[in-house]
Amino acid sequence: MKLSPEYVLELSAEAYDDLVNIQNYTFGKYGEGQWQEYGSDLDKGMLQLLKHPFSGHLRPDIPDGYQALAVREHVMIYRIENKTIYLVRILHSKMNFTFQFLKGKS
Repeated sequence: MKLSPEYVLELSAEAYDDLVNIQNYTFGKYGEGQWQEYGSDLDKGMLQLLKHPFSGHLRPDIPDGYQALAVREHVMIYRIENKTIYLVRILHSKMNFTFQFLKGKS
């Protein structure tokens, strides 16, 4: 995903799978309307990263060099190298980040 010449956003395979799982769960449990609304909010979160890459924050339960951006009930975990934002995971806020992050680390 590219918004400006400044930064490029790349999703890891794990982040892509996280998105698919979030969409499937939301659609199955809450229906199409909620699925579309939540998906739109996640899209807005990715656009925020492109516009303001350093808007996330550090967390003690993810490794140094990574930032976290909360989007509703989920947290986008990413790192920035040069002008590329690597979105590595999208985890529910109640998950054990250390375990989940290490399991799917990119």
